[in-house]
Amino acid sequence: MLPRANAPAGGSALVALILADLIVRTSYQIGKAPVLPVFAHGLGASPLLLGAIISVSTATGLFLKPLFGLLSDYRGRWVWLLTGTTLFTLVPCLYLFVERPSELFVLRLVHGLSTAIYGPVTLAYIAAWRRKTAGEAFGWFGLARTASYILGPLIGGVALTFAAPEAIYAGTCFLSALAFVPTLYLRNADHVALPQNWSLTGAVRAIASSRPLVVLALIEGTTYVAIYAVKAFMPVMALVAGHQPIEIGTFLAIQEGANAVLRPPMGRLADQTRPAVPLLLGLGALAAGLLILSAMGPTWFAMLAAALFIGAGQGAFGPATLSLVASATPTAHLGLAFGSIGAIRNAGKIAGPIVAGTLVSAMSYQASFASIAAIPLMIALWILCRSGSSLAMPANESLRVERAKAPRRGR
Repeated sequence: MLPRANAPAGGSALVALILADLIVRTSYQIGKAPVLPVFAHGLGASPLLLGAIISVSTATGLFLKPLFGLLSDYRGRWVWLLTGTTLFTLVPCLYLFVERPSELFVLRLVHGLSTAIYGPVTLAYIAAWRRKTAGEAFGWFGLARTASYILGPLIGGVALTFAAPEAIYAGTCFLSALAFVPTLYLRNADHVALPQNWSLTGAVRAIASSRPLVVLALIEGTTYVAIYAVKAFMPVMALVAGHQPIEIGTFLAIQEGANAVLRPPMGRLADQTRPAVPLLLGLGALAAGLLILSAMGPTWFAMLAAALFIGAGQGAFGPATLSLVASATPTAHLGLAFGSIGAIRNAGKIAGPIVAGTLVSAMSYQASFASIAAIPLMIALWILCRSGSSLAMPANESLRVERAKAPRRGR
């Protein structure tokens, strides 16, 4: 699909995409925590089923993100962006008809389709628009997404004091509908141009055989194991140590704030130097935050310092890895690449709490965090030892080398 004459300009298209993502994800997060656990508990869900209800939407993305990314490469991105916006808008209305926990579980599976679509499609859009400055664009996009993670639970918590969960879900339908405005603005911004020999099997083969993408998938997945292990058990560690819920909320807010603020400058650093620079800084900051918790325990100062370091690590790590994916992938396969990386990331999100729970059951919290700190440290050491790999190259050079290695086809 070729660019159209009246396609939105790059800057305005990026703003529209960020706005659409901010609206639908804030709406989604409003209905997730704390509204979803309260709703499931009110329906009589057992603790085990309640946990499954909360996490099942992540499993949807784990299996379907690559598929939707691939379809966006083949059929165009805008139709899938519109589909995702429609799901974000209509599915919350179905919560009004839920009467049993099992029905809520199935509905969460369906609701997870919206995030499974939006993830790879929005990232592929940005990578196609900003091939030379993808890092900074991903940084700004990530800032807006992080804002939704902060605003959603805050608005949801306040709304619960005035309304029932069913009414809140109905309200999120109207909020999500606002995203149709920027979505419709992007209807002519789909710049996918498929090569004549493009095929579904060829696309899958191209991504699976791309060594940089395989390496990045391993880095992304294992790092998210560490990140989500901390998300799950740092609050528990703080509660056991006697911290008040408001203090724990403050630590988490500081962590997300540091993550959001650092994303744009770290993305720009990836563009102007090499993506490996913010990548290594991010891994080092993550490890430092975990080691602080391990060495000092859950004191107020240690929790504050750890929140700052871990948030900063996420802010540096995120744009760098996305920039590397963009630089290592031809435009025709961007959707599949980001969908595959997103699926690996979801696997890390699921595995992180399980790994942390296993460690905590066998040793102390401090020893567990020290063990988890080994994950980003080992990855950083491996990258440093492979200083000549594509991870250490500037984004444009990495893409040039990857294309040069590709077999030449006759015209």
